[in-house]
Amino acid sequence: MLLCASLATTSLHAEEQVLPLFEAKPNPTTDALDDVLSIFGAEQEYDAEQGLNSSYIPAVFYTPEQGLGLGLLYVGLYGALSEGAGQPSSMVINPYASSNGSIGITFSNKHFYNSGNDRVFTDIKVFDDAAVYYGRGNDNGQQDDNKVDFKEQVIDVKPTWLTRVKGDYFLGLGGNIKSVRPHEQEFDDPSAAYLAQELTDNTSYGVFLSNVYDTRDNVTNASKGTLLQADIGYYRDATNSADFGKYSLKASQYRSLAPLPGLLAWQVQANLTSGDVPWNQLPDLGGSDAMRGYILGRYRDNQMMMGQVEYRLPVYWRVGVVFWGAAGTVADDVSGLWDNTLASGRYGSAIEDQR
Repeated sequence: MLLCASLATTSLHAEEQVLPLFEAKPNPTTDALDDVLSIFGAEQEYDAEQGLNSSYIPAVFYTPEQGLGLGLLYVGLYGALSEGAGQPSSMVINPYASSNGSIGITFSNKHFYNSGNDRVFTDIKVFDDAAVYYGRGNDNGQQDDNKVDFKEQVIDVKPTWLTRVKGDYFLGLGGNIKSVRPHEQEFDDPSAAYLAQELTDNTSYGVFLSNVYDTRDNVTNASKGTLLQADIGYYRDATNSADFGKYSLKASQYRSLAPLPGLLAWQVQANLTSGDVPWNQLPDLGGSDAMRGYILGRYRDNQMMMGQVEYRLPVYWRVGVVFWGAAGTVADDVSGLWDNTLASGRYGSAIEDQR
C-alpha cells in the first residue's frame, strides 16, 4: 500500500464532481482536522484575486525504489480562470529524503497565458537516488542475480512550449538535457559485474516536437476529458558522440461514474527509440508513472509499451483510495513487444487538498 498526498487544483461545477462513497457532513472531528490543514493553506477554494494561492503539505511515502521517506509538497496556484484557460497556472516544488539515502528536489511549473492559447511547462529534477539495474531486456530483468544496486546523481531539465492551433489541438516544441553520474555500485553475484560496468556517466540533450489533443478539465489532476499526445525527438549523446531518437505516444481518459461514486481513468503509453541509446535513456517500466508495483528500472529496453486502468474512489472527507491494474512490456524492437507481458495490480490511499 502507498500513502501519499494528492492535490486537486480547482473546484469543479456540481455536475462534474466525482461522487464520494460516503457524504461528509460537517462534524467536530473533520472541522478540527480542516483547521489543522488550513495552517498549511489547504482549506479554501482557489481565489484568483488573492494572487499566489499556496499550500504546504508534509508527506510520508513508501516506494520500492526509495523506501520510507519524508517530503514537503509546496503547491502554488496563480492566474485568472479565463474562459480560454479554464484552470489556474500551477507551481509544484517537492524536496524529499528517504531511508535508503535518496535525496532530491523536483520543480514543475505549468503556466497558461494568452487566454489559455499558449502553455509553457517546465520540469526540473535534481536528485541523488538509490536505483537498480538489471541490464537491457526482459530476460535480464527476470534474473534476480543480475541486480546491481547503485545511486545516481541526476540533473534533468525539460521545458515545453505549446500553442493552440485549433480547438483542443496544440502544437509545440520542447527541449531536454539530462546528466547522470552513477556511483556506489554494489552486486551480490559476481556474474553481474559486467552489468555494473555499463553504468557509466552520461550527458544527453535534444529537442522534440509535441502534438497534443487535450480536453482535460485540469492538466494536474484531471477528473474528466481526454489526452492524446505524440512526441518526436532528436537527441545527442554528448558523452559518446552518438545520435538517437525518442518517440512517445500517449492516450488517456478520465470519466466520472456519477451517479455511482468514483472516477475511472485509463492510460496507454508507448516509448520507442532508435539509434544508439545510452543506458539511462532507455524506456523502462515501474515507478509512479508506468506499472506501479514494479521497481523502476528493472525492466528497460529500446522499446516499451504499457496500459493501466485506475478506479479512484473518494471515501470520506478528504480520504480516498485508488485501485489499479496494469500490463506492460519491453523489447529490443517493436515487433517483439508483447512477446513477454508483465502485469501488476494494487491499491493506494490518499489525502486530498480540496481546492
